[in-house]
Amino acid sequence: MKIMKDISIILVGTKTSGNLSAVARVMANFGVSKLLLVEPKCNIDEDARRRAKHAQEVLQGIKKKSFVSIRKNFDVLIATTGKIGTDYNINRSPILLPEINKSLSGFKGKVGLVFGSEEKGLSNEMLAKCDFALHIPSSKSYPVINLSHAVGIVLYELSKNVSLRETHKLATRLEKDLMISLLDEIIDSLKSGLPTEKETQKKVFRRIIGKSMITKRESFAVLGLLKKIRKKI
Repeated sequence: MKIMKDISIILVGTKTSGNLSAVARVMANFGVSKLLLVEPKCNIDEDARRRAKHAQEVLQGIKKKSFVSIRKNFDVLIATTGKIGTDYNINRSPILLPEINKSLSGFKGKVGLVFGSEEKGLSNEMLAKCDFALHIPSSKSYPVINLSHAVGIVLYELSKNVSLRETHKLATRLEKDLMISLLDEIIDSLKSGLPTEKETQKKVFRRIIGKSMITKRESFAVLGLLKKIRKKI
């Protein structure tokens, strides 16, 4: 599972050390070693180390980071959400878990899987900072999935078709951000449309670019076109 080494698990606002150790264990099962914490509400105590058993290396390598620094250092950030919104709540219009391999087909780069706190999950604000969101289908009568179970399910799905993501050189975070920036400028320059409509358009294009695995060659073509459009208007 060569690509698995490029995956990091990012936990936001985790409340219990027991969940840290459980996540560390499932990560070790899939050969993933990078665990980042954003604003954790717990510490790595002796109980966590004991529960982690043979995943001590994952616990020892834990790093606390701000989400701003994480955003800059990953080629794609994938949020997870148990709550699905309407078409008007773009942040909560996720892909379903079985589609994740299709979305990452041919991808080479650093992938961050972002999981929210045990009680509230990820906020709309945090979801908006990620490239796209995914959802694990579950029972309507009990839709909330345990944190470590959710991590394990996503890693399993990613590990199934690893070879699909080892072929093409895709657009970097910098190139994607430049596309988004140019589109924002173009939308802002349009004379028609209310500010709220323009913000919605920006969100939609941000999501489209975020969940699209664009090759470098394709990104150069898109950037060239967007620069010409910006110059014209």
